[in-house]
Amino acid sequence: MMYEEIVVIGTGQGRLMMFILELSEEDYICKKALNIGDKNSYAIHSIFNYEKAIYMADSFNNKIYKYDMISNEVNETNVGRDPRHMCVDKENMYVANFESDNISIIDLKNFLLLGSIPAGIKAHDVIYSEKNNCLYTTCYEENQVLEYGLTTGKSRIFKTEGKPMHLVIYKDTIIVMTYFVNGSIHTKINFINLYDGKIEKIIIIEGLATDFQYDYINDMLYIINIVDKNLYLLDPLARKVINEIYLGGYPEAVTFDKNNIYVTNSKKQEITIIEKNGPIKNSIHLQFVPDLIKAIY
Repeated sequence: MMYEEIVVIGTGQGRLMMFILELSEEDYICKKALNIGDKNSYAIHSIFNYEKAIYMADSFNNKIYKYDMISNEVNETNVGRDPRHMCVDKENMYVANFESDNISIIDLKNFLLLGSIPAGIKAHDVIYSEKNNCLYTTCYEENQVLEYGLTTGKSRIFKTEGKPMHLVIYKDTIIVMTYFVNGSIHTKINFINLYDGKIEKIIIIEGLATDFQYDYINDMLYIINIVDKNLYLLDPLARKVINEIYLGGYPEAVTFDKNNIYVTNSKKQEITIIEKNGPIKNSIHLQFVPDLIKAIY
């Protein structure tokens, strides 16, 4: 049985690489290996795929790289300082820059930097809502989410409990993953009403959650906890955790396709494949150390 193609950022022999892999039940086929460079000279914080292209945010060199899967070409453009996460509308890409406190605007067609939008202090994640043509970005240092209207230019602020890292828009709710330090680090999932800005519910996860992905196919949130080594499945409608799956090792990142969840594990040097109803199918050992992962479908 073959699975969907996935993109993995990993290291091998001192080099940072981008791999396009086709997974099977027990093994994988490497369909593309792109040498990014010396692992000490690059820091790919996130990857994003859109219309047969793969984008990578390099927080070390303040660049976004674009790999065109059709032409096999690689291009780059400069953005703000310490770019973290990306999103797109139909014409532009938006990049949250952690150290320059703004959002870069990139023209998708020509892959050129057009300008920037001011954001709060330590902008980390950014998402686009087609429903109201707005950007939402997490402002880590200010414990808030900033809404920016692309048509109106107006902004609103939503306060969070804890320092916000990742977010999604679910129906009329902003769901935000935050860090809360009180002797030890806790992760808090904030459910914020999109209209009145009130926090309606908070789910506490003990330890440090890192990756946070919304599965729009199955209406499910997947959360990686690097302290207890678990994958959390959170139902955003019921607003509760419905399953915890122990992975061990050092789980790094999570992605999904129509049928499965995929988690990279750097300590075990493998990708774990999990059915969406919970059971672990199998783990595939890799010839490199994996970090980021994204399914292409």
